[in-house]
Amino acid sequence: MGEFTYLEPQDGPAPDASLASLLCALSFASGLALGDRMEHGIGTAYIGLRLADAVRLADHEREAVYYGALLKDAGCTACASLFGALFPDDPQPRLSEMVVLDRTRLGEVLGWLSTGIATDTSLPTRAAKMLALLAQCGPALKQAVTTHCEVAELFAQRLGFGEHVQSAVKFQHERWDGKGLAFGLKTNQAPVVARILSLAQVAELSYGFGGKTLARTRVGEARGTRFDPGLADAFLALAEKQDFWRELEQDSMQATIVEMRPTTSANLSNAAQLDAVCEALAEFADIRSGRRWGHSTAVANHATAIARWLGCTPVVTQRARRAGLVHDLGIVAVPRWILEKTEPLSDGEREQLRLHPYYTERVLERVHPLQHLALEASSHHEWVNGQGYHRRLQGEQIPLLGRVLAVADYYATLEAAGTPDPLATLRGAVGTQLDGACCEALEASLRGVPLDPRPAVRQVLLDRLTDREVEVLQLLARGLSNPQIADNLVISKKTVEHHLEHIYDKIGVSTRTSAVAYALHHLKLSIQVG
Repeated sequence: MGEFTYLEPQDGPAPDASLASLLCALSFASGLALGDRMEHGIGTAYIGLRLADAVRLADHEREAVYYGALLKDAGCTACASLFGALFPDDPQPRLSEMVVLDRTRLGEVLGWLSTGIATDTSLPTRAAKMLALLAQCGPALKQAVTTHCEVAELFAQRLGFGEHVQSAVKFQHERWDGKGLAFGLKTNQAPVVARILSLAQVAELSYGFGGKTLARTRVGEARGTRFDPGLADAFLALAEKQDFWRELEQDSMQATIVEMRPTTSANLSNAAQLDAVCEALAEFADIRSGRRWGHSTAVANHATAIARWLGCTPVVTQRARRAGLVHDLGIVAVPRWILEKTEPLSDGEREQLRLHPYYTERVLERVHPLQHLALEASSHHEWVNGQGYHRRLQGEQIPLLGRVLAVADYYATLEAAGTPDPLATLRGAVGTQLDGACCEALEASLRGVPLDPRPAVRQVLLDRLTDREVEVLQLLARGLSNPQIADNLVISKKTVEHHLEHIYDKIGVSTRTSAVAYALHHLKLSIQVG
């Protein structure tokens, strides 16, 4: 493991951010849940907005296309149980491939369904499974697509978007010929923004699967059946222009897409929209599995209580809540059947599950206004003895809020499982898995102990220093010089200087006076000055 520098959470506001940049987190997580590239949503926004400009849509319609593209798959985790019932075992077909296929063509449907049957299955068994899938897939797909669209509409509603954005995502899978699975609208019964969204996402996925040739072919073949012929013609004209594909060919087009954002009627203050998006991300992750409903909110509530009891500032306490809400965002990349499995997991399944903090970090670190939460949120399975995952940090290498989240997450899991005495189980994990001060803070908050955070804060701070460093800091706070500290501890002056350098680094100061002030303020219950 490489060098790691501990950074205490800093007071101060989260970075300013547009709603578009925040929604990239939801879009990236949706891409993971679909089993496709994380950039699918922002690529759809780009194609959709270029198409909207080509047909001269009004400003509110451009807003609906753009933000609809970022929100369109917010309902994909809600329909996971429906696909889980259809494909209960591994392998499971990618949902992104289901979006692209023409469900009126039996051959395409059979090809997609066959990817959900293990290749080593005998021919008679494969045939029987295929017949069963054909019998079930119609009603299951209709329910899944409808759920996907309606939940995406609810997400748009809760984030403050108007009816035009809500309609874009609700009717995104309607067809020009009226054979869409969800609502059966035909021709121009579906709003133009939904028709653009339908075409743009298929074009983007097709481009990802096979480049611009496949994208043009897919749209051209579906002109007048799946897609509005006028919009299909406009797309095909755009697709002939070399500059149209340039943005999609960039390694990272996120900054460009965010710059293209239209004005939105869903404007909230930075803090309010950050909270709203974090809450939406929590719900998006938790509806992946019925066994997880409400988990992220419970973790956020416990993390908030722990941070308050530890004496964290209001800003850091708010940060603990937000990190709790998004800590399990990466769980959407884990197959649902693993999350639902009741018997012990195999080594391979366990490894897939253990990757979810990595995916949490991967999403958050790519979204500027959420980057400050990435390390803390993804540290909730690190153990203080270094045996956790995914970074295998230990002790004070784990950020303070990472240790807070580890306790909050473990307790919420025990509580949801109906563990008879979850606090006793929690205490048993102190020193190996969990931080003792954080466990004490949670227990004190649950038992309603009057808020007096100073002893717990002192312990957390002292845990960051070695015993010898604590001794040096105590003597420093009493006004002793470096030679006097050396004499008291029977060590060399040079060793004292090394200890002070480490202390300064760990407590985030750069001068002797600042270190004394820090010690007197934070450790006054254990230091006698005089």
